[in-house]
Amino acid sequence: MHIIIVSGSSGSGKSSALNQLEDMGFYCVDNLPVTLVESLIKHFEAAPSSAHTGLAICIDIRTEDAGVTDLRDFLKGLREKTTFELIFFDATAQALSKRFNETRRKHPLSEDGLPLTDALAIERIILEPLISAADLIIDTSEMSPYNQREVMQQRFGKARSGMAISIESFGFKKGAPLNADIVLDMRMLANPHWEPELRAFTGQALQVKQFIEAHPETDTVANDCISMLLKWVPLYQKSQRAYLTIAVGCTGGKHRSVYMTERIGEALSRQFEGVSVTHRDMPKS
Repeated sequence: MHIIIVSGSSGSGKSSALNQLEDMGFYCVDNLPVTLVESLIKHFEAAPSSAHTGLAICIDIRTEDAGVTDLRDFLKGLREKTTFELIFFDATAQALSKRFNETRRKHPLSEDGLPLTDALAIERIILEPLISAADLIIDTSEMSPYNQREVMQQRFGKARSGMAISIESFGFKKGAPLNADIVLDMRMLANPHWEPELRAFTGQALQVKQFIEAHPETDTVANDCISMLLKWVPLYQKSQRAYLTIAVGCTGGKHRSVYMTERIGEALSRQFEGVSVTHRDMPKS
């Protein structure tokens, strides 16, 4: 049975993730006391249900009796008894503040009148050990609900064998993805943004591809990156990694990074299973 423990910052999208996992057939439990986690897992392992594809349990700052060290030690002990994935949802303080202000919801640590910025900072310190223990960190700072659902579907929507490889384009002006294992910088390539007739298009458009490929350094950079990744990916696979996230950036995340992400994704898909391509900052048509 596929067992997922979901954690993360308040406002980062954990509840949405549980809803999405439930739609995929997982039995989901939110805010479960730590002392009950092991018994629930044992129950599902002893009597697996054909009606469910897996079990997802959410543990976060709200969880009763979840002291930092205790929770970290508990998860370490649990790994010795069963196999599960720890997925941590995260976002920048700016993104989290915006979400709380828009929804007018109170942060779980704001009960005593603690300012939101302080509550977020304290929560970050408390949850830091879980970030280092996570098998996968999903940064939702720039994700819409639709984007998050798409990512969840790619990661957990079907049975997965081996390591999942995610290639994501982004714009450096919004920051690199927090969950990136490898970051590739495409800002040295010719920029279609400065061509008025190309500015409105993305790196998926034929005319933009032709412009980028007309410069000889493009093939050099692409071939070097693909050659490196073809050598490195098997090393990540041998280390028993469940996920590998490759982030490809340019200034705005619209042209060069999109083009190179598509090209790298196509090349890796010919050699490895479980390759997915997403574009974080590319405008939606």
